[in-house]
Amino acid sequence: MDAPPPTKPPRGVKYGKDESAGCGFLVNVIKSLGFSETTEERQKEKQKIDAEFKSSDLRLNELVSRHDQQLTQVLPLFSQVSSEVTASRERIHAVKENLGVCKRLLQCRRDELRKMWTDAVQHKYVLEMLEQIQELRKVPQRVVGYTAKRQYLHASKALTDALATLNGPLQAVEGLSDLRTDLQTRRQQLYQRLHEELVTQVYTNSANEALSSFQRTNSSRLNSSFTRGICARRSTDRIEANARVRKALAEMAQSFDLDKAEVIEDADLIYPELSMSYFVAIIVESFGMLHKVPDSLETLRVQIQTELLNVVRHTTHQLSVSGATSDTNPLLTLLEVIFKQFKAIAKTHSLLLKNYLSVGQKYSVFGPQPYDLTDFWAQAQSVLQLLLTDYLDIQNATADESAQTGFSEPTSNINSYFLRRKVPSTKRSMFKFDKSSHVGTSSNSDAFKEHRRNASDASVDDNLAGQLGGSGKGSTSGLFPHEKKQREKILICTPDQSIITKVYLPLMGYIKEIENFMKCKPGQPCSLHDFLDNYIKDTFLSKGHNRNLQLTIESLSKNQDAWRTIISPEEIKALNLSRPLLQSTVMVERRLMETKNLIQDLPCYSEDLLKMVCALLKAYREICQAAYRGIVQPDSEDKRIYSVAWLKDEDISRFLKTLPNWTDLKTSSQKSRHNRKLHRGSFEPSEEESPLQVQQRNIREAEMLTSNLGEGGITQQEILVEISVLKELAILQESMEWFSCRVSEFANDLRRPLVNGLNAVPAECGADIAVKDGTIKVMTNLALEFDELANTCLLVLHLEVRVQCFHYLRSKSSVRTNSYVGSKDDILEPDRQVQVLTKRLSEMDEAFSATLHPRKTRYIFEGLAHLASRILIQASNYLEHIDQITVQRMCRNAIALQQTLSNITASREVALDQARHFYELLCMEPDEILNALLERGTQFSEMQLLNALQLSCKSFGITDANLLASYQQKLSDILGAKPSKGIIV
Repeated sequence: MDAPPPTKPPRGVKYGKDESAGCGFLVNVIKSLGFSETTEERQKEKQKIDAEFKSSDLRLNELVSRHDQQLTQVLPLFSQVSSEVTASRERIHAVKENLGVCKRLLQCRRDELRKMWTDAVQHKYVLEMLEQIQELRKVPQRVVGYTAKRQYLHASKALTDALATLNGPLQAVEGLSDLRTDLQTRRQQLYQRLHEELVTQVYTNSANEALSSFQRTNSSRLNSSFTRGICARRSTDRIEANARVRKALAEMAQSFDLDKAEVIEDADLIYPELSMSYFVAIIVESFGMLHKVPDSLETLRVQIQTELLNVVRHTTHQLSVSGATSDTNPLLTLLEVIFKQFKAIAKTHSLLLKNYLSVGQKYSVFGPQPYDLTDFWAQAQSVLQLLLTDYLDIQNATADESAQTGFSEPTSNINSYFLRRKVPSTKRSMFKFDKSSHVGTSSNSDAFKEHRRNASDASVDDNLAGQLGGSGKGSTSGLFPHEKKQREKILICTPDQSIITKVYLPLMGYIKEIENFMKCKPGQPCSLHDFLDNYIKDTFLSKGHNRNLQLTIESLSKNQDAWRTIISPEEIKALNLSRPLLQSTVMVERRLMETKNLIQDLPCYSEDLLKMVCALLKAYREICQAAYRGIVQPDSEDKRIYSVAWLKDEDISRFLKTLPNWTDLKTSSQKSRHNRKLHRGSFEPSEEESPLQVQQRNIREAEMLTSNLGEGGITQQEILVEISVLKELAILQESMEWFSCRVSEFANDLRRPLVNGLNAVPAECGADIAVKDGTIKVMTNLALEFDELANTCLLVLHLEVRVQCFHYLRSKSSVRTNSYVGSKDDILEPDRQVQVLTKRLSEMDEAFSATLHPRKTRYIFEGLAHLASRILIQASNYLEHIDQITVQRMCRNAIALQQTLSNITASREVALDQARHFYELLCMEPDEILNALLERGTQFSEMQLLNALQLSCKSFGITDANLLASYQQKLSDILGAKPSKGIIV
């Protein structure tokens, strides 16, 4: 026992592949035997193995003998351990059998307890279901109570929870199907009630607040239909209620607490803005609870146009009943109120969309995207287009165009009126068929067609929005076209196309705001802007104003009565005139003023209007020039009127226009027009010429005219015989001058900014509308052409009076046949030709006084005495002899002309005294004539005095050539020694 116990070899030791290890050795042996190619090699290997085996056997025996004692001890120990292990296994097997028995007993007890627990749970769930069913039966009554108190959140919460319970835990309960159907119906009814309440808040209340604000601004009293009974409430209650609403809104914005959300039962105590924000937030939150956010959004989007039309109709009715538009244009007031209402509604829509966005994020709503304010303003534009369509009377835009002008009977060309011949009358048609059913009326522009398709047809059933029992989307797809209910029209004033001039500038202001709201890019106007632009261009201007201008010109060019008629005394007084004008001129001027007013009312279309005006003026200029030619060329044959031929001479025309009397006339006319602008009816005369300047100027004119006449006479066919023709020419002159001034004023006004006082004009149609300089220049040139025609008429009248003096006083045949020598019976009367002339002058003065301004009449007759005196003196050149009777007759002629001209000019015409003094010299002897010249000075020219000496010598029978030469020499000496004291005529 002293020897150490045997040691157990270590486990897991693996022998290597070396030859010293047993396994490795065996493997090597097998390999070497396998690789051996011959028996000898195998035998050698076998022998080697036998030798090693023997060596190993010897070593083993040696080891056994060396450890024999240890083996003897190990064997008993091993037997003892084996017996103990066997006993332990038996005990463990018994314990295992006992544990199996216990397991079977415990399993039986667990099943019993599980059954009892399951029964208890089932009983508890049944009780809970009964309690839920009992509560569900109370939900309809609760919803009714909540809805009556406008506690929509509580009602929505109750319905949502109840339906979640019925569709969840109680889904399989068949007995609750009726209750489930009832709650679903009440859910739809609550949704409809909420939608009605939301429409009321968004449209009705917003519109009513804007209308009430307008009424408070324009009247001291409030309309009872739109005022709340706040005044009867206590101030403390209002303050408390509004404070609670603000607190509730703040809490709802941060986190939603149903118990604290709805705190107000009396909405009349809340300020309108707070009330709207509060109820909109509550209703949208209720939509989220009811899972109706997509449906409500789509319904609101579809019904925008219908509800806006209802707002327009309601506002129109209220303004008509209240009479708020009696002082101003009704449509302007209506548009102002409606646009304010639309902006208030848009503001409410903005608040509504914010709440929808918040609720959508909160409830994770997936569906149609919320509409934006661009959609709202697009629908608002359609409503405004419908409104304008009604008031602008677009459907009747293609009415009978012939009624737009005051002339219904076209006649021959205007030139035929001025021809002195009988104009055949035109036959009038007994019947007209322009109103018959087969006559097709022109349609409106494409924009209006598109508008009626898109806007009018989409709004044929306005009452559908109030019936929310269906889908609530305002669809009319179930109706046939003939069954669609027409839109009810309540108009505040009579439809009229011209009303666009009153509302254009305010509308452009509204359109500018709408384009800002919609963020329209430059050059991309909104649809309402396009609609308005198309209407003005295609209907109001092309078929209205411009067509009216065209018909006016056509009527003037074809109708004789339009040109023949002058304006009435009432019109003369209304126009603040002193002389009559042509009705055609006044008519064209009215069209011109209409266009001027249109340019102020429609500044954006100034260029289009002015182009039409320029075309009108050019056409009227041609008509006026044709009228002038018809007056001065009355016959169809080419016969010359001497005054017109004189005026065509550029030298004579330029000479007359450089004389002071002409420049003074034009200057005084300009001053008169200027003063008439500043002070109506006032006139400051221009600086007067000195008597010497007047005489010198008249002498120059008389010399120029007599020198141009030459030796030839003027026949009856070369003068304007009829006074009515001169009167027509005078009226034409006044008309053209007045019209030229009006056109010039119009052109000058265009150089200033176009301002209209109705409203602030938008940026693109601003108050500073620049008219192109080219257009203004064209109008200015046209005004100058009319003024030139007026000048031509006045110069023709000026020359015609003088030509007729030549005609009656310088008739060659009468002078050379000594027609001045008459019988003694009529010695006290002037010559017949002079009598005719004085009568003609009086008639012309009467005609000119009634048709021309006094300044022009004075211009026509001023200086005529100098010309008549010169003609009478020159008549002595054609006398073969002189006697007392002839001298007396010539003096009577001078006196008769002097009296007539003095009555006309209201001044003593001293120039005719010289003619009388000249013929008085002829009664003297030659020596007496020379002595008189030495004593009183010379008043005549040398040629006139030589002629007087020759006639005096003939009358006294002096025929000696030497004596005649001496008289001429003495005359030359007198004229050379002493300058003339008088004025040479």
